[in-house]
Amino acid sequence: MSRAAWAIALAAFLTFVFTGGGRITGSDELAQLELARALLHGRIDVPEGATMRGPDGRTYTKNTWGQAILALPLVAAGSAAASIARFHAERAELASRFVASFFNGIAAAALLAAAYAVMRSFRLGSRASLASTVALGFTTPLWVSAKGFAGEPVEALGLLLALGGAARAGAAASPKEQRRATWWAGLGAFLAIFVKLSVTPIVLACLTAIGFRKVRAWTIPLLGIAASFATHACYNWMRFGNAVTTGYGSQQSVEAFSTPLQVGVAGLLFSSGKGVAWFAPILLLAPLGVALMTRGRQSSDAPPTGSRGAGWAIVAAWVVALIIYGSFQHWAGDGSWGPRYLVPVLPLAALAVGFALEGATRALAWAARLLALAGLVVTLGGVGIYFGAEMREVGDYPYALPLEDPRFMHESHWEWRQSPILVHWRMLSRNVAEHVRGQAPVLGQQGAVDPRTGITPGEERSLLHAIDVWWLYAGYAGIPRLPLALAALALLGASIWAWMRAWHVVREDTA
Repeated sequence: MSRAAWAIALAAFLTFVFTGGGRITGSDELAQLELARALLHGRIDVPEGATMRGPDGRTYTKNTWGQAILALPLVAAGSAAASIARFHAERAELASRFVASFFNGIAAAALLAAAYAVMRSFRLGSRASLASTVALGFTTPLWVSAKGFAGEPVEALGLLLALGGAARAGAAASPKEQRRATWWAGLGAFLAIFVKLSVTPIVLACLTAIGFRKVRAWTIPLLGIAASFATHACYNWMRFGNAVTTGYGSQQSVEAFSTPLQVGVAGLLFSSGKGVAWFAPILLLAPLGVALMTRGRQSSDAPPTGSRGAGWAIVAAWVVALIIYGSFQHWAGDGSWGPRYLVPVLPLAALAVGFALEGATRALAWAARLLALAGLVVTLGGVGIYFGAEMREVGDYPYALPLEDPRFMHESHWEWRQSPILVHWRMLSRNVAEHVRGQAPVLGQQGAVDPRTGITPGEERSLLHAIDVWWLYAGYAGIPRLPLALAALALLGASIWAWMRAWHVVREDTA
């Protein structure tokens, strides 16, 4: 990977740390954290929550174990730090979660580095590649996903590696180059499916960039898929005594795909509460980029780059994703910020955006700037306010209707006055004003601690007025604010320095 890609990764990671929430509170996220902790002690059963009971009477997370295994080093570090600091039980729990919460920041930073490297491998200019990469990282829901502990950033990294490797393998001029590219494609295929089994059809769509004439080039990617399947079978057997029982029960049956396709697809693309057109407007340039890719835009005297195969693979991956998740009963992926199920395919569209930006006219360049600015404004609302707080604010949580009810969260999904984009900004404006007036939340209210959130109900209500960054949360909890402010300023300064350095290195990246 080039120096420029590494410089982008460092700058992105520092930014993700500066804006990180330092918390893990979602039920699925917490189940993954508990699984990682169990694995550290040689077990796979977890406390009851987003779980399923096995034939042995123990409870197991319904999710795969890929995310938990990948996060093991960070989870172990968090547990060790909490133990060394000798915190009392509640604070030790929050400290442990704090360290583990930055796992997706690492994954998202690696994803942005890979996105830049893949774009450059298609001989896109360094500036267009950087612009598209930065837009992916900070004007789409990926930034909010980097603050959580769900698997979407790792899935996205896997899909991008699968597509990039497959395209290079399909266009390789020598067996050695092809073999190297297929290893990247195989790694990406393994990684994406290792974290989430249901992305398998999307992985296969990405691998079509190889083409169907180079049959031998499919061998390593298919072995990557097979290896990932083997890990799932092993985990299923350990939990339920059956290699094909995943823990999702009815959600893996045909009945779970009951949403009319036109409703789900319209919701994922254009609804006010989940539409990717509003949560990542820069992707509106992707169709133009795909058109350029599928024309085979490289010059006649240059070696092939595989952009044509990659363009059609991007279309195939998005179509498959929209069919799978658009027909799923819970197409919106609640609770989450924006279209959570589409986050893994955002980098594929960003690759097409890079092609649209390369050699763009002045009018198109200005349109791209305006779309990126709109996406940044939207995304800052999601970064500044935790979506769980927004759901409590508007009464979406605790859930008033069962998930299968057709009107479940209907207003938040479809009505603009209840759109999370607007509600998050209303909350952020109010909360910032309260902080300026010295009315920041104060934690420490007495009561029973909710094992899911790690705080009391009174503290949960207080945090509706919080700003979702770890250095403010720590201040709410009573940690002295001067060292926290100094730490935040140091991180901000380091982020600015890292982006300046990344820009300098990118300008020199002309190879």
